[in-house]
Amino acid sequence: MLERIKKIASSFRTKSADYRAEKVQIFPFSNLSQNLAFSTGVLSNYSAYEEAYFTSVDVSTAIDLIAQFAVTEYNFTGSEGDIKKAEEFARRVKLQTRLINDVRSMLIYGNSYEYIAGEQEIELQYLNPKRVQIKVDEYGEIVAYGYTSGTEQVDLPPERVLHFAYGRIGNSPYGYSLIHQVYNLLKLKQKLELMAAILAYKMGHPMLHAKVKNPMLISEVEKVLQNRVQTNYAATRVEDQIAIVNQIVTDEAVELTVLNTDLDLPGLVEMIKYLQSQIDKALKVPRVFYGEPEGSNRATSFNQLKTFSLFLNSIRSQIKEELEAKLFPLLGVDVEIVFDEITIDEEFAWGELAVQLFQAGIIDTNEARQLIGFPPLKEE
Repeated sequence: MLERIKKIASSFRTKSADYRAEKVQIFPFSNLSQNLAFSTGVLSNYSAYEEAYFTSVDVSTAIDLIAQFAVTEYNFTGSEGDIKKAEEFARRVKLQTRLINDVRSMLIYGNSYEYIAGEQEIELQYLNPKRVQIKVDEYGEIVAYGYTSGTEQVDLPPERVLHFAYGRIGNSPYGYSLIHQVYNLLKLKQKLELMAAILAYKMGHPMLHAKVKNPMLISEVEKVLQNRVQTNYAATRVEDQIAIVNQIVTDEAVELTVLNTDLDLPGLVEMIKYLQSQIDKALKVPRVFYGEPEGSNRATSFNQLKTFSLFLNSIRSQIKEELEAKLFPLLGVDVEIVFDEITIDEEFAWGELAVQLFQAGIIDTNEARQLIGFPPLKEE
């Protein structure tokens, strides 16, 4: 790969004198204020973002849904010959699958890169975002994508790199991860969930205080209390994994007292719900897409779907612009890519939503039929 890259990287296009005279110098890079847009510290969080994707159901589900919905079926428009050539290329490189992976990577890392390799036969090669360093000139223009392979770094010409960036701010060369805003919330939610589990366990197995008149019996009573909850990890059934001794029989020489503590488990649960709502907002996907329409009605669901549709269109626009500006010219075709629309008026989308709302008891049969354009049932 590196040898093919070097041949192309050796012929960079330079800016004209007129171009430079018209531009305002905004660099050197080090003199800019250290804000999120220009800070390469975001890149150092890539491993943390990966860890969140692989360990958080919230993150992985949202990102996978967005990637699948953003890259639906598509077609090409243009002359018949160019369309045929573009379709053959798409089949050969499995373009739809690659774009889904690109969107997924873009949302995780904030950046996704595909190198356009070859001359006679164009190929796409995925570039690991961890190994890409974007180089800009004093005018803020991208002049190269530095890619490190082993100990060697090669500068790739920008016209040969498809760069899909999420949430790019201003003229920052990098995007930022969808996970960035929600990362701290996820960690806090995980801690509270663990705390809630501990509190629930303590409430189910409260501490007991035994007052023993005969000091000789203290060790024996203590042993009985310690063994009243036994964990059997080898048990096949969940209900057999924890055995609880519900009855402890003593004589009047032993007095048992339950030490109640003020554990605010309901308050903790409410805090977890609040964090979950904030996480849902940051991850963009409406809860109805998870099959959880609780708290929704037709008005809120309509607005959620509309907002989600606009979000998906913003991702599609970036994919379309990169492909049409860089890939298609190198293929020698003059075509546009058009993705199948996902609209809130689509019968399938509203049909799925109607079923979910009906099953949750939010709407009745006739309301569900009205939602998808069917007439109400006649009363017998």
